[in-house]
Amino acid sequence: MFGSEGVQAICYPDTADEEEIDGLLNRYVKGLYMLDPFYIANRENQQSGFFHLLDIAPTHFLETEYYHLYFEQFVSVDEVQYNIQLDSEKTLCLSMGSKSRFTQDHIAIFDLIKPWVLALMKQRIAFDTEEKESSRPQQWQDKIIELAPQLTSREIEVLKLALSGFSNSEIAGKLSVSPETVKVHRRNFYSKLNIKSQSELFAYFFQSTIS
Repeated sequence: MFGSEGVQAICYPDTADEEEIDGLLNRYVKGLYMLDPFYIANRENQQSGFFHLLDIAPTHFLETEYYHLYFEQFVSVDEVQYNIQLDSEKTLCLSMGSKSRFTQDHIAIFDLIKPWVLALMKQRIAFDTEEKESSRPQQWQDKIIELAPQLTSREIEVLKLALSGFSNSEIAGKLSVSPETVKVHRRNFYSKLNIKSQSELFAYFFQSTIS
């Protein structure tokens, strides 16, 4: 379940092994969800529906830290997701990974059955109200609060999108600024944080999650 306060694991596939569950709870739920293209897209535009990774991931998704540290190991090659908006804050999600690319025929079938899947998800959530393992966004939020005196609000926006793997041009499009402006903001917060690369930026926020 996606929410403004983090994510919550409601249930797992029957076929999930201990390594997969550990990856979900100790990597994804505890921090890496913030780099998930599905989570980012949902926070930008909360809505019910069916979504395909190809339509929302950054251009260089295969080069992102999220891909190497989580997606490649625990999701595989492709992913689709059904979302149902529960209220103004929470979205119930059903994600399905695949070891091969979903074809257009697959996507058409997923979209065709969407009304039935969303209806079943809405029924199911009534039986899963007990507390499950949830994320702890405080670590990320605390770091952002710590940085607030150092960074401008625009630099923080660029930083978050850069962490998620979006290129300078993609960030520029999302923020309605020029790519050159994004480069300036990136150079500024790199200097203020005393880092020199994307990998160092990632480690600054998520090293404790993946160690």
